[in-house]
Amino acid sequence: MIYHIKKLSAAAAFAVLLGATGCKVDSLTGGELSTDPNNPITATNTQVFVGIQSALWNLWGSDPSRVAGLMTQQLAGTARQYASLANNYAITTNVTNGYQRALYVSGGLIDIKRLEVGAVAAHDDFFLGIGRVLEGAFMGTGADLFGNLVYKEAVSGNATPHLDDQLAVYDSVQTVLSAAVTDLSAAASTSNIGPLTADLVYAGDPAKWLALAHTLKARYYLNTAEVRAGAYAQALAEAKLGIADNSGTYSGAFTQATGEQNFWYQFDVVQRAGDMGPGLFLDNLLKARNDPRRTDYFQHNAAGVPTDLSVARLAPDYQQPYVSYDENTLIWAEAAYRTGDQVTALAKLNEERANHSLAAEAVAGQALLNEILTEKYIADFQLSEQVWRDYTRTCTPNLVPSPAAASSPSGGLIPGRMIYDVSELSTDPNYPDDSSIFWNPDDPANATSDGTGAACLGR
Repeated sequence: MIYHIKKLSAAAAFAVLLGATGCKVDSLTGGELSTDPNNPITATNTQVFVGIQSALWNLWGSDPSRVAGLMTQQLAGTARQYASLANNYAITTNVTNGYQRALYVSGGLIDIKRLEVGAVAAHDDFFLGIGRVLEGAFMGTGADLFGNLVYKEAVSGNATPHLDDQLAVYDSVQTVLSAAVTDLSAAASTSNIGPLTADLVYAGDPAKWLALAHTLKARYYLNTAEVRAGAYAQALAEAKLGIADNSGTYSGAFTQATGEQNFWYQFDVVQRAGDMGPGLFLDNLLKARNDPRRTDYFQHNAAGVPTDLSVARLAPDYQQPYVSYDENTLIWAEAAYRTGDQVTALAKLNEERANHSLAAEAVAGQALLNEILTEKYIADFQLSEQVWRDYTRTCTPNLVPSPAAASSPSGGLIPGRMIYDVSELSTDPNYPDDSSIFWNPDDPANATSDGTGAACLGR
């Protein structure tokens, strides 16, 4: 199983990836994660899983997430390339070099396929299901970020694989997540044991992985709903089975140890202090709503101007959420609204608000939808790839593009996707020259904002 960009050793490719993202991920080996000579298949699966686990946190918590935060004005670029990205929307092939590679090598799809094969050999349905959840997470995120993507031929041995349409990638993701649901619903047995303590988030609990699978299915159905009839009903059905409380939120298990620290700490404190800061749009929104999360998210100076992420969120061991109970609850709220059930939509909105000690709302009609979408924009702070995808789908909030970007290749509009890696464009002739393509083919421009009905300003 060889993907065509795997021209370097795994270690060398991982070094390239970390250099591109500006983040370092510890291997998290040793102790209970060491090889068990009496059970080599399970031990090998465990070691592969540990690398995938770290790579997923890297994908969701490093540069792709930060760039998405700039596009949605939750963050501000203040120096070097981050200022150019925020102000001029200067997403180029060199900026994204490494992002796309991370989907496949050094803990990406290649290793996930290894884990799945190993789990089948060990007759471990739980480990197989977890591997498939991880596959869905990686490739669903890839479709969110890039649109059309190599997937079906990614591990075929074809040196120049063809791209799948974005919607086809989402379909494949749904198929693999459905298989994961079946695997994780199997009965416990002597062979169905999963990763156990090597799983630093859920401790190998198949019930929690099962709920995560349903929430991811809901997320990716929602991401197709702008162009697919029935997707909101599908998202609703999955959200009802998804993460049901805060204990089920999937977060990175970071520590204070060097190399195991939260990626935002590594970037903002250790490596690139001053390059990026709070987005004024989000801070002003929180201030106008008297939302207590304003101080949870940001630090402020004596004049009330946001200066950085909060001390708590910049702690090296902050447990950064990636798929949350809040997200699942608000998917449920939006999907209920879109399918005609405003009673449930309001109830789920207020359930999420109560989770943050906010008073219940009493709104209906489009005002209810706007409140759900706005609340999701706020609640998903630092889940930036999904915030960006929600924005391109709904144009809510109705962001005003950066005036400095008027002459940019995007025509002054807020980009809706990443550009393919330069390494891919230079080695696979099946990739288009997309240096001026800023929207996914299956993600049409928005004429109006779903939340307010006003003309969409940024799309």
